[in-house]
Amino acid sequence: MSVVTYPNSATAKVSVAALGKSATPAKSHSPTAADRLRAFLRVTGRWITIAFDAVLEARAQRAMIEAQLYLNRCKHTSKNDDDLPVLR
Repeated sequence: MSVVTYPNSATAKVSVAALGKSATPAKSHSPTAADRLRAFLRVTGRWITIAFDAVLEARAQRAMIEAQLYLNRCKHTSKNDDDLPVLR
């Protein structure tokens, strides 16, 4: 009986039928500290990417609004100093 391999995959996979029943994995995989750390870093990186994209989108929208309103001649700034006391 010949062994069948799949050359197009990223890792070489051998058909279990060609090797027999001894090729089935018998070990159980429990998460290690490194696996948990990788998962934490993956989730944290995803949240940082989402926040970074939100900031970039807000800047792009602000630039488009300034271009439409002022034809890129001036920059819009909003100041909220109503709660400051008036000096006389």
